[in-house]
Amino acid sequence: MWQNLIKQILVVVLMTPLLTGCWDRLEIEDRAVVLAIGIDEAKPGDEKETSNATHLLNQESSNKGLIRVTVQIAVPGRIPLGTGGDTGGPADQKPVWVLTSVGNTIEDGLMNLQQQLADRLFYGHLRVIVLSETVAKKGIQNENDFFRRQPQVRRTVWMVVSKGAAADIMNATPQLERVPSLYLLATLEHAREMGKLPNIFLGVFFSASSAKGQEGTVPYLELKKESNIELAGMAYFKNDKMVGTSTALQIGHYMAIKQLNPGGYSILQEMPNSHTNVIFKTTHRKSKITTTIKNGKVFATIRCQVEGDLTEKSDEKVLVTKNNLIQLEEKIKKDAEKGFETFIQQTQEDGSDIFGFGEFVRATQPSYWNKEIKTKEKWESKYREMNVDVSMHVKIRRIGTKTK
Repeated sequence: MWQNLIKQILVVVLMTPLLTGCWDRLEIEDRAVVLAIGIDEAKPGDEKETSNATHLLNQESSNKGLIRVTVQIAVPGRIPLGTGGDTGGPADQKPVWVLTSVGNTIEDGLMNLQQQLADRLFYGHLRVIVLSETVAKKGIQNENDFFRRQPQVRRTVWMVVSKGAAADIMNATPQLERVPSLYLLATLEHAREMGKLPNIFLGVFFSASSAKGQEGTVPYLELKKESNIELAGMAYFKNDKMVGTSTALQIGHYMAIKQLNPGGYSILQEMPNSHTNVIFKTTHRKSKITTTIKNGKVFATIRCQVEGDLTEKSDEKVLVTKNNLIQLEEKIKKDAEKGFETFIQQTQEDGSDIFGFGEFVRATQPSYWNKEIKTKEKWESKYREMNVDVSMHVKIRRIGTKTK
Protein backbone atom coordinates (compact mmCIF):
# COMPACT_ATOMS: atom_id res chain seq x y z
CA MET A 1 0.00 0.00 0.00
CA TRP A 2 2.79 2.39 0.89
CA GLN A 3 4.45 1.63 -2.44
CA ASN A 4 1.41 2.92 -4.35
CA LEU A 5 1.40 6.06 -2.22
CA ILE A 6 5.06 6.75 -3.04
CA LYS A 7 4.36 6.26 -6.74
CA GLN A 8 1.49 8.75 -6.61
CA ILE A 9 3.64 11.29 -4.80
CA LEU A 10 6.43 10.90 -7.40
CA VAL A 11 3.94 11.39 -10.24
CA VAL A 12 2.67 14.60 -8.65
CA VAL A 13 6.22 15.89 -8.06
CA LEU A 14 7.29 15.13 -11.64
CA MET A 15 4.15 16.67 -13.14
CA THR A 16 4.35 19.89 -11.13
CA PRO A 17 7.08 21.58 -13.30
CA LEU A 18 4.98 20.91 -16.40
CA LEU A 19 2.03 22.82 -14.96
CA THR A 20 3.86 26.10 -14.30
CA GLY A 21 3.08 27.57 -17.73
CA CYS A 22 4.82 30.64 -19.18
CA TRP A 23 5.48 32.30 -15.86
CA ASP A 24 8.09 34.67 -17.34
CA ARG A 25 6.37 35.39 -20.66
CA LEU A 26 6.52 38.86 -22.17
CA GLU A 27 4.06 39.60 -24.93
CA ILE A 28 5.53 41.05 -28.11
CA GLU A 29 3.11 43.97 -27.86
CA ASP A 30 4.70 44.80 -24.50
CA ARG A 31 8.17 45.15 -25.99
CA ALA A 32 9.66 48.19 -27.69
CA VAL A 33 11.50 46.35 -30.47
CA VAL A 34 14.59 48.34 -31.50
CA LEU A 35 15.53 47.84 -35.17
CA ALA A 36 18.39 50.35 -35.50
CA ILE A 37 20.48 52.60 -33.26
CA GLY A 38 22.26 55.79 -34.30
CA ILE A 39 24.93 57.43 -32.14
CA ASP A 40 26.00 61.07 -32.59
CA GLU A 41 27.98 63.59 -30.63
CA ALA A 42 25.65 65.88 -28.68
CA LYS A 43 25.60 69.61 -29.40
CA PRO A 44 26.09 72.40 -26.83
CA GLY A 45 22.88 72.85 -24.87
CA ASP A 46 21.72 69.26 -25.37
CA GLU A 47 22.59 68.48 -21.74
CA LYS A 48 19.25 70.09 -20.81
CA GLU A 49 17.48 67.10 -22.36
CA THR A 50 18.99 64.59 -19.93
CA SER A 51 16.59 63.22 -17.34
CA ASN A 52 17.29 62.24 -13.75
CA ALA A 53 16.88 58.54 -14.50
CA THR A 54 20.54 57.74 -13.84
CA HIS A 55 21.72 60.85 -11.98
CA LEU A 56 21.87 61.36 -8.25
CA LEU A 57 19.88 64.17 -6.72
CA ASN A 58 21.46 67.60 -7.37
CA GLN A 59 24.13 66.00 -9.55
CA GLU A 60 24.92 68.30 -12.46
CA SER A 61 25.34 66.93 -15.97
CA SER A 62 27.81 68.50 -18.37
CA ASN A 63 28.01 68.19 -22.12
CA LYS A 64 31.56 66.84 -21.92
CA GLY A 65 31.48 63.58 -23.86
CA LEU A 66 27.69 63.72 -24.15
CA ILE A 67 26.19 61.61 -26.94
CA ARG A 68 22.82 61.60 -28.69
CA VAL A 69 21.17 58.23 -29.22
CA THR A 70 18.54 57.85 -31.96
CA VAL A 71 16.56 54.62 -32.27
CA GLN A 72 14.04 53.16 -34.68
CA ILE A 73 11.33 51.24 -32.83
CA ALA A 74 8.99 48.92 -34.71
CA VAL A 75 5.31 49.78 -34.36
CA PRO A 76 3.23 46.59 -33.88
CA GLY A 77 0.83 45.96 -36.74
CA ARG A 78 2.50 48.37 -39.17
CA ILE A 79 5.49 46.33 -40.34
CA PRO A 80 4.92 45.05 -43.93
CA LEU A 81 4.06 41.35 -44.04
CA GLY A 82 4.70 38.96 -46.92
CA THR A 83 5.48 39.84 -50.53
CA GLY A 84 2.20 41.58 -51.23
CA GLY A 85 3.01 44.62 -49.17
CA ASP A 86 0.17 44.04 -46.67
CA THR A 87 1.08 46.05 -43.60
CA GLY A 88 -1.81 45.09 -41.39
CA GLY A 89 -2.71 48.76 -40.91
CA PRO A 90 -3.39 52.02 -42.74
CA ALA A 91 -0.90 52.68 -45.54
CA ASP A 92 -0.21 56.25 -44.46
CA GLN A 93 1.03 55.23 -41.00
CA LYS A 94 4.75 54.91 -40.46
CA PRO A 95 5.98 51.41 -39.53
CA VAL A 96 8.70 52.73 -37.20
CA TRP A 97 8.85 55.29 -34.44
CA VAL A 98 12.04 57.35 -34.34
CA LEU A 99 12.99 58.56 -30.87
CA THR A 100 16.06 60.29 -29.50
CA SER A 101 17.65 60.95 -26.13
CA VAL A 102 20.89 62.27 -24.67
CA GLY A 103 23.28 60.69 -22.18
CA ASN A 104 26.85 60.56 -20.96
CA THR A 105 27.19 56.97 -22.21
CA ILE A 106 25.10 54.80 -24.50
CA GLU A 107 23.64 52.98 -21.49
CA ASP A 108 22.78 56.34 -19.92
CA GLY A 109 21.16 57.54 -23.15
CA LEU A 110 19.06 54.39 -23.52
CA MET A 111 17.97 54.53 -19.88
CA ASN A 112 16.87 58.12 -20.41
CA LEU A 113 14.98 56.93 -23.49
CA GLN A 114 13.35 54.14 -21.47
CA GLN A 115 11.87 56.82 -19.20
CA GLN A 116 9.92 58.07 -22.24
CA LEU A 117 8.44 54.66 -23.11
CA ALA A 118 5.80 52.47 -21.54
CA ASP A 119 7.29 49.25 -22.94
CA ARG A 120 10.68 47.71 -22.22
CA LEU A 121 13.38 48.23 -24.86
CA PHE A 122 14.22 44.96 -26.62
CA TYR A 123 17.39 44.52 -28.72
CA GLY A 124 16.86 40.97 -29.99
CA HIS A 125 15.86 42.28 -33.44
CA LEU A 126 18.49 45.01 -33.67
CA ARG A 127 19.94 44.89 -37.18
CA VAL A 128 22.07 48.02 -37.72
CA ILE A 129 24.21 50.27 -35.51
CA VAL A 130 25.17 53.60 -37.10
CA LEU A 131 28.06 55.64 -35.69
CA SER A 132 28.70 59.17 -36.85
CA GLU A 133 32.22 59.84 -38.12
CA THR A 134 32.79 62.29 -35.27
CA VAL A 135 31.95 59.70 -32.62
CA ALA A 136 34.06 57.02 -34.34
CA LYS A 137 37.12 59.29 -34.46
CA LYS A 138 36.79 60.18 -30.77
CA GLY A 139 36.70 56.50 -29.82
CA ILE A 140 34.00 53.85 -29.35
CA GLN A 141 35.32 52.02 -26.31
CA ASN A 142 32.08 52.60 -24.40
CA GLU A 143 29.94 51.48 -27.36
CA ASN A 144 32.02 48.33 -27.88
CA ASP A 145 31.75 47.46 -24.20
CA PHE A 146 27.98 47.95 -24.15
CA PHE A 147 27.22 45.84 -27.21
CA ARG A 148 29.62 43.10 -26.10
CA ARG A 149 27.88 42.79 -22.74
CA GLN A 150 24.30 43.13 -24.01
CA PRO A 151 23.09 39.50 -24.38
CA GLN A 152 20.19 40.43 -26.67
CA VAL A 153 22.46 41.93 -29.36
CA ARG A 154 23.43 39.38 -32.00
CA ARG A 155 26.92 39.19 -33.45
CA THR A 156 25.41 39.30 -36.97
CA VAL A 157 24.38 42.95 -36.49
CA TRP A 158 25.96 45.40 -38.95
CA MET A 159 27.87 48.29 -37.41
CA VAL A 160 28.61 51.13 -39.85
CA VAL A 161 30.12 54.61 -39.81
CA SER A 162 28.14 57.46 -41.36
CA LYS A 163 29.90 60.30 -43.15
CA GLY A 164 27.33 62.71 -41.72
CA ALA A 165 25.07 62.53 -38.71
CA ALA A 166 23.78 59.09 -37.77
CA ALA A 167 20.40 60.65 -36.92
CA ASP A 168 19.98 61.62 -40.59
CA ILE A 169 20.13 57.96 -41.60
CA MET A 170 17.70 57.07 -38.79
CA ASN A 171 15.23 59.63 -40.16
CA ALA A 172 15.75 58.78 -43.86
CA THR A 173 12.70 57.69 -45.88
CA PRO A 174 13.87 55.48 -48.77
CA GLN A 175 11.35 54.88 -51.55
CA LEU A 176 12.06 51.16 -52.05
CA GLU A 177 11.34 50.07 -48.48
CA ARG A 178 8.84 51.32 -45.92
CA VAL A 179 11.08 50.31 -43.02
CA PRO A 180 14.29 52.42 -43.21
CA SER A 181 16.41 50.02 -41.17
CA LEU A 182 15.46 47.11 -43.44
CA TYR A 183 16.48 49.13 -46.50
CA LEU A 184 19.83 49.87 -44.89
CA LEU A 185 20.19 46.19 -44.01
CA ALA A 186 19.35 45.18 -47.59
CA THR A 187 21.96 47.64 -48.92
CA LEU A 188 24.68 45.96 -46.86
CA GLU A 189 23.52 42.37 -47.43
CA HIS A 190 23.16 42.76 -51.20
CA ALA A 191 26.57 44.47 -51.43
CA ARG A 192 28.06 41.47 -49.62
CA GLU A 193 26.31 39.02 -51.96
CA MET A 194 27.53 40.92 -55.05
CA GLY A 195 31.14 40.88 -53.83
CA LYS A 196 31.26 44.61 -53.08
CA LEU A 197 31.61 44.29 -49.30
CA PRO A 198 33.34 41.75 -47.06
CA ASN A 199 31.51 39.91 -44.33
CA ILE A 200 32.38 42.37 -41.55
CA PHE A 201 29.56 41.92 -39.07
CA LEU A 202 29.76 43.23 -35.51
CA GLY A 203 31.19 39.91 -34.31
CA VAL A 204 33.89 39.98 -37.00
CA PHE A 205 34.79 43.53 -35.99
CA PHE A 206 35.06 42.47 -32.34
CA SER A 207 37.31 39.53 -33.25
CA ALA A 208 39.61 41.64 -35.42
CA SER A 209 39.84 44.41 -32.83
CA SER A 210 40.70 41.89 -30.11
CA ALA A 211 43.47 40.23 -32.14
CA LYS A 212 47.03 41.29 -31.37
CA GLY A 213 48.04 41.50 -35.03
CA GLN A 214 44.98 42.95 -36.73
CA GLU A 215 42.56 45.88 -36.62
CA GLY A 216 38.85 46.07 -37.37
CA THR A 217 36.95 47.62 -40.25
CA VAL A 218 33.29 48.55 -40.80
CA PRO A 219 31.34 49.85 -43.81
CA TYR A 220 31.56 53.61 -44.45
CA LEU A 221 28.24 55.03 -45.71
CA GLU A 222 27.02 58.34 -47.06
CA LEU A 223 23.40 59.46 -47.18
CA LYS A 224 22.39 61.02 -50.49
CA LYS A 225 19.69 63.61 -51.21
CA GLU A 226 17.00 61.11 -52.19
CA SER A 227 17.47 59.09 -48.98
CA ASN A 228 19.50 56.52 -50.88
CA ILE A 229 22.62 55.27 -49.16
CA GLU A 230 26.00 55.00 -50.88
CA LEU A 231 28.65 52.49 -49.86
CA ALA A 232 31.50 54.98 -49.96
CA GLY A 233 34.22 52.67 -48.63
CA MET A 234 35.41 51.16 -45.37
CA ALA A 235 36.25 52.89 -42.10
CA TYR A 236 39.23 51.31 -40.37
CA PHE A 237 40.24 51.59 -36.75
CA LYS A 238 43.28 51.63 -34.52
CA ASN A 239 42.24 50.11 -31.21
CA ASP A 240 38.86 51.79 -30.62
CA LYS A 241 39.38 54.93 -32.72
CA MET A 242 38.66 55.40 -36.40
CA VAL A 243 41.85 56.56 -38.10
CA GLY A 244 41.01 56.49 -41.81
CA THR A 245 38.72 55.49 -44.65
CA SER A 246 39.12 53.71 -47.95
CA THR A 247 37.52 54.39 -51.30
CA ALA A 248 34.90 52.06 -52.74
CA LEU A 249 37.43 50.53 -55.16
CA GLN A 250 39.87 49.92 -52.30
CA ILE A 251 37.28 47.58 -50.80
CA GLY A 252 38.04 45.39 -53.82
CA HIS A 253 41.78 45.67 -53.07
CA TYR A 254 41.14 44.59 -49.48
CA MET A 255 39.00 41.63 -50.56
CA ALA A 256 41.60 40.51 -53.09
CA ILE A 257 44.39 40.53 -50.50
CA LYS A 258 42.15 38.64 -48.04
CA GLN A 259 40.98 36.24 -50.82
CA LEU A 260 37.31 37.04 -50.35
CA ASN A 261 34.94 36.01 -53.12
CA PRO A 262 32.97 36.60 -55.27
CA GLY A 263 34.60 39.46 -57.12
CA GLY A 264 32.23 42.33 -57.73
CA TYR A 265 34.21 45.43 -58.67
CA SER A 266 34.87 46.74 -62.18
CA ILE A 267 37.58 49.04 -63.48
CA LEU A 268 37.70 51.26 -66.55
CA GLN A 269 40.81 50.83 -68.69
CA GLU A 270 42.01 52.04 -72.06
CA MET A 271 42.70 49.32 -74.61
CA PRO A 272 46.43 49.37 -75.54
CA ASN A 273 47.24 50.99 -78.90
CA SER A 274 43.78 52.57 -79.15
CA HIS A 275 41.54 55.20 -77.59
CA THR A 276 38.85 52.67 -76.75
CA ASN A 277 37.73 52.29 -73.14
CA VAL A 278 36.89 48.85 -71.82
CA ILE A 279 35.49 47.61 -68.50
CA PHE A 280 37.09 44.70 -66.69
CA LYS A 281 34.92 43.06 -64.01
CA THR A 282 36.51 40.85 -61.39
CA THR A 283 34.81 37.49 -60.85
CA HIS A 284 37.26 35.49 -58.73
CA ARG A 285 40.27 36.14 -56.50
CA LYS A 286 43.07 34.01 -55.06
CA SER A 287 45.75 35.22 -52.70
CA LYS A 288 48.66 33.90 -50.67
CA ILE A 289 50.44 35.88 -47.95
CA THR A 290 53.84 34.86 -46.59
CA THR A 291 55.96 36.62 -43.98
CA THR A 292 59.69 36.38 -43.31
CA ILE A 293 62.12 37.95 -40.86
CA LYS A 294 65.41 39.41 -42.15
CA ASN A 295 67.83 41.21 -39.85
CA GLY A 296 65.07 41.76 -37.33
CA LYS A 297 62.74 43.34 -39.87
CA VAL A 298 59.42 41.94 -41.10
CA PHE A 299 58.89 41.32 -44.81
CA ALA A 300 55.53 40.31 -46.30
CA THR A 301 54.88 38.95 -49.78
CA ILE A 302 51.46 38.93 -51.41
CA ARG A 303 50.86 36.73 -54.44
CA CYS A 304 47.44 37.58 -55.85
CA GLN A 305 45.59 36.18 -58.85
CA VAL A 306 42.52 37.95 -60.22
CA GLU A 307 40.20 36.57 -62.88
CA GLY A 308 37.45 38.47 -64.63
CA ASP A 309 35.51 39.31 -67.76
CA LEU A 310 35.71 42.07 -70.34
CA THR A 311 32.13 43.31 -70.11
CA GLU A 312 32.12 46.39 -72.36
CA LYS A 313 34.09 48.42 -74.90
CA SER A 314 33.28 51.94 -76.04
CA ASP A 315 33.99 51.32 -79.76
CA GLU A 316 32.66 48.14 -81.30
CA LYS A 317 34.84 48.59 -84.38
CA VAL A 318 37.97 47.93 -82.37
CA LEU A 319 38.73 44.21 -82.48
CA VAL A 320 39.75 42.33 -79.37
CA THR A 321 42.68 40.12 -80.29
CA LYS A 322 44.87 37.76 -78.32
CA ASN A 323 47.76 40.22 -78.54
CA ASN A 324 45.95 43.26 -77.18
CA LEU A 325 44.29 41.10 -74.50
CA ILE A 326 47.74 40.14 -73.20
CA GLN A 327 48.75 43.81 -73.23
CA LEU A 328 45.54 44.75 -71.43
CA GLU A 329 46.14 42.10 -68.75
CA GLU A 330 49.63 43.49 -68.21
CA LYS A 331 48.30 47.04 -67.89
CA ILE A 332 45.62 46.00 -65.38
CA LYS A 333 48.29 44.05 -63.47
CA LYS A 334 50.60 47.06 -63.12
CA ASP A 335 47.79 49.42 -62.10
CA ALA A 336 46.49 46.89 -59.56
CA GLU A 337 49.92 46.40 -58.00
CA LYS A 338 50.31 50.16 -57.66
CA GLY A 339 46.81 50.48 -56.18
CA PHE A 340 47.40 47.68 -53.66
CA GLU A 341 50.72 49.15 -52.55
CA THR A 342 49.22 52.63 -52.18
CA PHE A 343 46.40 51.32 -50.00
CA ILE A 344 48.75 49.27 -47.82
CA GLN A 345 51.04 52.28 -47.37
CA GLN A 346 48.01 54.37 -46.39
CA THR A 347 47.11 51.93 -43.60
CA GLN A 348 50.77 51.77 -42.53
CA GLU A 349 50.87 55.54 -42.11
CA ASP A 350 47.74 55.30 -39.96
CA GLY A 351 49.17 52.35 -37.99
CA SER A 352 46.15 50.14 -38.69
CA ASP A 353 46.89 46.60 -39.89
CA ILE A 354 43.47 45.72 -41.27
CA PHE A 355 44.91 42.93 -43.44
CA GLY A 356 46.09 40.88 -40.48
CA PHE A 357 49.78 40.68 -41.43
CA GLY A 358 50.54 40.62 -37.71
CA GLU A 359 48.46 37.46 -37.29
CA PHE A 360 50.50 35.78 -40.04
CA VAL A 361 53.71 36.74 -38.22
CA ARG A 362 52.31 35.51 -34.91
CA ALA A 363 51.28 32.18 -36.49
CA THR A 364 54.36 31.48 -38.66
CA GLN A 365 57.08 33.26 -36.65
CA PRO A 366 56.07 32.54 -33.02
CA SER A 367 59.57 32.81 -31.56
CA TYR A 368 60.11 36.23 -33.14
CA TRP A 369 56.68 37.43 -32.01
CA ASN A 370 57.11 36.24 -28.42
CA LYS A 371 60.56 37.78 -28.19
CA GLU A 372 60.27 41.05 -30.15
CA ILE A 373 56.57 41.94 -30.40
CA LYS A 374 54.38 40.44 -27.64
CA THR A 375 51.83 43.28 -27.57
CA LYS A 376 49.44 44.93 -30.01
CA GLU A 377 51.00 48.35 -29.39
CA LYS A 378 54.45 47.07 -30.37
CA TRP A 379 53.07 45.56 -33.58
CA GLU A 380 51.51 48.89 -34.55
CA SER A 381 54.96 50.48 -34.67
CA LYS A 382 56.44 47.46 -36.49
CA TYR A 383 53.66 47.55 -39.08
CA ARG A 384 54.53 51.13 -40.03
CA GLU A 385 58.04 50.08 -41.14
CA MET A 386 57.22 46.66 -42.57
CA ASN A 387 58.13 45.99 -46.21
CA VAL A 388 55.33 44.58 -48.37
CA ASP A 389 55.88 43.18 -51.88
CA VAL A 390 52.79 42.73 -54.09
CA SER A 391 52.80 40.49 -57.14
CA MET A 392 49.71 40.29 -59.32
CA HIS A 393 48.51 37.94 -62.03
CA VAL A 394 45.48 39.00 -64.08
CA LYS A 395 43.56 36.69 -66.40
CA ILE A 396 40.67 37.73 -68.66
CA ARG A 397 38.39 34.71 -69.07
CA ARG A 398 35.52 36.03 -71.20
CA ILE A 399 35.20 38.86 -73.68
CA GLY A 400 31.49 38.55 -74.56
CA THR A 401 29.80 37.46 -77.76
CA LYS A 402 27.82 39.17 -80.47
CA THR A 403 25.62 37.69 -83.20
CA LYS A 404 26.02 38.96 -86.73
